[in-house]
Amino acid sequence: MPRAGRRSLLVLASLAVLLVGGTFVFWATRPVPHGECVVAHSRLSGADSPGPAGSELEELTRRAYEKAIADGRCERPWPRWRGWID
Repeated sequence: MPRAGRRSLLVLASLAVLLVGGTFVFWATRPVPHGECVVAHSRLSGADSPGPAGSELEELTRRAYEKAIADGRCERPWPRWRGWID
């Protein structure tokens, strides 16, 4: 194999290793919820009023979850790798 071919193959292999390593580090450092955390919310509406939109329900759930964390009822999300060590 010519020298230029080996060099380009080495460069491609190095890039592949860097890409896989970077993807793994990104995946391992994303915060994930752990433990059990039950969050509930309710909303009253009249018979004539339209139901809540999906984005509105997601926002209510997110706020309830953040309040539960602030109140100490749920643990904060932590990076995925911490679960491997603990």
